Formats: sequence, structure tokens, C-alpha cells
Amino acid sequence: MIITFLSRLIIATVVMLTLISTVYADRITYKKAVRTIIGEAANQGLKGMICVAEVLRRRADLKGFYGYKSIHIDDQPKLVWEMAAKAWEQSAYTNYTNGADHFDNIRKFGKPWWVTYCVKTYAYKDHTFYKETKHYHT
Repeated sequence: MIITFLSRLIIATVVMLTLISTVYADRITYKKAVRTIIGEAANQGLKGMICVAEVLRRRADLKGFYGYKSIHIDDQPKLVWEMAAKAWEQSAYTNYTNGADHFDNIRKFGKPWWVTYCVKTYAYKDHTFYKETKHYHT
């Protein structure tokens, strides 16, 4: 009986998170989402792109995503565009980053100032993912 309750609770939580991320993600057009994923994670493989897409869905805003304007986006091969599109679609049903709403490449750029307001949730390839615990004002 406890296992059944826990199973139902887990399923309900996954459904709720999926619905919330899908609703907020509607604020970002499909084209902008795919461009942003390419700009931020073109060299991270499908899973790395999904991780970035999860954060993009949770944030539901392009603010802070500098990859959207990256000069290398339009030069990417068709395979990368297809992978980014697949990542955006799949990210509605995944949670590799454990609820992260921020990420950065700390190996390349160092720890960002806002990391003191967050807890690390996941790391994959070049990106480290974080969830905000205290609100900060930019």
C-alpha cells in the first residue's frame, strides 16, 4: 500500500512538472528555443542539449541565454538543428538537471556571481546546472 501511494505520488509529481514546464515554455517560440539550444550547447550532444532545454523551459525567458545571438548558430549542420529540435521536444518529459533553473560553463568562464544564490544539481560535459535557492536581483 505504501509503495502504491509512493508510485502515485511520483507519477503525479512528474505530470505536474511536465504540465508546468510546457505551459511556461509556450512563452518561447519553437524557433527561438531551438536557436538558443544550438547557441548554448551545439557541441554537447543530445543529452547536453536536453539539459539546456530543461533550464530554458523552467525559465520561460531568453534573459541570460547569450547563445541565442551566437554567430555560429547559422553555420551548424542540419544534424545539429535536428538534434536541438529533438532536445526541445524531449525536454518537456525529462528532468536530468533535477529542477535546475541556471547553468554555466564554469571550466571556461569560472564560477558566476549568482552561484552563491543556488545549489548545484547536476553536471554534464561542459555545463554545471544549478537551482536558485534565494532570489537575487540583477
